Amino acid sequence: MVDSKNTWTQTHDLALLYVALAYGTDHDLSDDEVVAITGALKDWVVVPNDTHVQEIVMEAATVFLEGDAKAELSRAIDTLGGSLAPDERRRALTDVIRIAEADGVLLEREQGLISRVADAWSLRRLERELIGDTEAAMQPDGEDWGLIHELAFLFLVVAHVANNELSESEIAVILERLQEWQPDLGPEEAREIVRLSLQVYAEGEQEELIRDSMTTLKNALPDVQRLAVLDDLHCVAQADGNLSDRERDLITSLARAWDVNVRLNGRC
Repeated sequence: MVDSKNTWTQTHDLALLYVALAYGTDHDLSDDEVVAITGALKDWVVVPNDTHVQEIVMEAATVFLEGDAKAELSRAIDTLGGSLAPDERRRALTDVIRIAEADGVLLEREQGLISRVADAWSLRRLERELIGDTEAAMQPDGEDWGLIHELAFLFLVVAHVANNELSESEIAVILERLQEWQPDLGPEEAREIVRLSLQVYAEGEQEELIRDSMTTLKNALPDVQRLAVLDDLHCVAQADGNLSDRERDLITSLARAWDVNVRLNGRC
């Protein structure tokens, strides 16, 4: 779907790569992300005019969103790998990582795309250096992201669903319940788990992440422990003083998906 009128440039391919990174985390391209992409592209055009660069971003976004996204991304990576000079590839990879870390967290899918680009451009050493220097929180890979993180994630979902806010009382209950599940977990370790889970929740595609957590916990926990999780979720939901209809519906949906019965009439 690349423009056939010779108006598609190297900068468009860069913009498409940046858009893929920004859009792929949450299936949304926010104004802040457009600003970040535009800023990264300014050094790549002859005349760094904001309007012109924004037009390039929008054209690239249109091709990515309305075409075959995977094919367009693969083509852009291969084309840039062959057309950019070595120092330009290094600069472009640095831009990719800076855009990914701008929100304070590097998600697994972002890390995967970064590694794909670095591998295609023979820049794995630079990737390791840049990732090593980042101040962004790293979403652990599957080996390190364990069931305790999945629990924290679901606790946060339930706490947040009623009013899109997290109260101190809800955080306190979440920390308490996490430490009951893993008694050797210190207070700071528990807070770090909550912090990272919150960042993943805020930046990820929430519905997909919720489904993944539901499935992971269902497969990993026996019925009695799934029931205990639902009890914990009930207590998290009540931490702010009441159980809202949205919280009740979410917990009931989880119970149904996990094939267990739960009563939500008691107090914690």
